[in-house]
Amino acid sequence: VLTGNDVWNATAIACVFMVMIYATGHVSGGNLNPAVSFALGLTGKLPWSEVVKYWAAQCAAGASAAAAVCSLFSSSLSLEPAAPFNGGHALVVETIYTFMLCFVVLNCSASKRNNNPEDSNQFFALAIGFVIIAGGYAVGSISGA
Repeated sequence: VLTGNDVWNATAIACVFMVMIYATGHVSGGNLNPAVSFALGLTGKLPWSEVVKYWAAQCAAGASAAAAVCSLFSSSLSLEPAAPFNGGHALVVETIYTFMLCFVVLNCSASKRNNNPEDSNQFFALAIGFVIIAGGYAVGSISGA
């Protein structure tokens, strides 16, 4: 994404995330985001003892990914709100889309209605990927993410 066309960044990130969710769905339910872990804990879908374990693994994975990026790219990476926006604007829009991500996960992936044992859905990661696309295009230029 760092070396590609800016127009496709959100789509590329969403596609990779969607594939990772399908690939890890049988292991962790595709739970790769600390905010999603928190939402699953709040709704009782994941015990808090497991939430803490997921958070530790997710933070370690994020640190490993950051180290990989630093070792691959010598130029600095700037993650800050784009002018004329500030940190407050970024906080608001990122909170809205994080809520949207959690909402979609809870209703598509963790919902018993959409995942009964006789007929579980296969669309959950696609729906989550589209939230990432929407967030990337709608607020990426505000938050700089």
